[in-house]
Amino acid sequence: MKIDRRGILGAAGVLAGAVATNAKAAESKRVKFLHGIASGDPLQDRVILWTRVTPEANENNDIWVDWEIASDEGFKKLINHGKIKTNSSYDYTVKVDATELKPYTDYYYRFKCGDIVSPIGKTRTLPIGNVEDYVIVAASCALFSCGFYNAYKEIANMQNLDVVLHLGDYIYEYGSNPDQLGMTIGEKIGRYPMPAHEAVTLEDYRERYACYRLDPDLQAAHARAPWICVWDDHETANDDWVGGAQDHQPNEGDWKVRAKASVLAYYEWIPIREPEKGKRPEAINRVFQIGNLASIIMMENRLVGRSRQIDIQNPSDVRWTVIDNSDKNNPIVISDQNKTREILGLIAAGKEIPNNYEIKPDYVSLRASINAPERTVFGAEQEKWLEQEITKSVQSDKAWQIIGNQVVMANCLGIDIPNFMGKDRWDKTLSHMSPKLRPWVKQLENLPKDLPFGFDGWDAYPAARQRVDDIFEKTNSRTIVLSGDSHAFWLNELNNKSGKMIAAEIGTTSITSSSLGDMLGGLELGPEYSNKCKEVLFCNHLTRGFAVLTLNKDEAKVDLIGVSTVFSKEYKPFLLKSSVIKPAQNGGLERLKLI
Repeated sequence: MKIDRRGILGAAGVLAGAVATNAKAAESKRVKFLHGIASGDPLQDRVILWTRVTPEANENNDIWVDWEIASDEGFKKLINHGKIKTNSSYDYTVKVDATELKPYTDYYYRFKCGDIVSPIGKTRTLPIGNVEDYVIVAASCALFSCGFYNAYKEIANMQNLDVVLHLGDYIYEYGSNPDQLGMTIGEKIGRYPMPAHEAVTLEDYRERYACYRLDPDLQAAHARAPWICVWDDHETANDDWVGGAQDHQPNEGDWKVRAKASVLAYYEWIPIREPEKGKRPEAINRVFQIGNLASIIMMENRLVGRSRQIDIQNPSDVRWTVIDNSDKNNPIVISDQNKTREILGLIAAGKEIPNNYEIKPDYVSLRASINAPERTVFGAEQEKWLEQEITKSVQSDKAWQIIGNQVVMANCLGIDIPNFMGKDRWDKTLSHMSPKLRPWVKQLENLPKDLPFGFDGWDAYPAARQRVDDIFEKTNSRTIVLSGDSHAFWLNELNNKSGKMIAAEIGTTSITSSSLGDMLGGLELGPEYSNKCKEVLFCNHLTRGFAVLTLNKDEAKVDLIGVSTVFSKEYKPFLLKSSVIKPAQNGGLERLKLI
């Protein structure tokens, strides 16, 4: 199948510009609206409306769908309406850019196909002028097999909500075979993502979205308010970058084909506006203006500019030595290159090595790789764009600059997990790991405190972090960074090298996905991070949920909302932690206050 056959979606007329209001084709009555409805990318005068029709028969005919948007739930006061065509080329998804709307107004929308009517959704346009307050939910990371979507249900139940920012990992590429991530839980609670194998092709990604979107709690959260979405890595493959991914193997085909397929499926299934003319579909960085109160600046940190992650198994990133400990009082560094390659080859193949051997990295080479000045998360073009947008927001006298970012930006160096766990617990954890993973994880025992624990976050891109710090500082902005990916809650102060606070960061936990603390047997790592990392004020690894940011001109209130469990549909929501962020008198921010 040709991936770029329609310029993602726009050329074939999926949006309102291609609506055929005088279409003579008969609407099919043999369809269902199984996957709910959604709205997204709101502007002051328009919003994207989304649904999918499912034909009862495996037919490849065009299906015409009516859409309506009204100012009342009974649809007595229609504001706009039309007719749009879909078929198998679009996976029967429907997207409409509904226009002629008023600023900061609630609307109701629905779709019809013959006498079949979709559920009703509620949406809201963006404000202009003076804005008293604005409520944003930040959510991320919803591995289907890892639990029930109780957090989405809580979002759907919120009384006061303007917009949901989804920061990525809306789906995961992993399948439902027993060895796939999350299936230890999924088999216990009956959550099996489809297809059963890992998503690689366009058809795979389409089926995965269809599986996720059957969940009633996700549908309810979409029906509650408009969403502004960006992807992280799992919408394509774990730890992806511009040239590949940790989870893309040679036997899975051409990386570019896979990446394009995942992007196409994302545009089909997510209520996101089509890319601007001349803009790459991968470049989903975009800006939303919240009257005079804030600019929401959504970034892309995977497919546009990200440099390859450091790989400790890659000899171009770090050199390794093999040590013979036969005489513990006189360890010998193996100089025989053939022997060194033999031992490292056994480890790479997941095989046990003789007990008298161990491996050690050359930390000088590792530091040099991490600190390479050309390494980037956003890419040079997007870094320049970020500076331009923050500058425009500050010069427009907006009270806040909100950055939708994927991975945690705070400096989290210095964590000694083996020591924090204690020797017995750490040894037991190592003993349960696969032979392929164990030797590499064991290196944490001696990891210098100036090196990152993981290589996918901003810690492993210090030159890029410095450039973003410089943007925050020289614009004198009041920036709040919203981050996902980590499956943990964070309240962080981002500081420059002299210790001055230049931005605040709110890290939202996952909807369901397990954290590092979960994977280490229910170990709450939060106190270790807040005690050892200067930029971390609060961290929690064992709670699933979402973050709520309530903005007014005088302060930004942060509420971290947890759910008591994701392993049962019987749960209780609770407030885990709150914080207040205040603007400083002459620009910038005051220190965070935990409450």
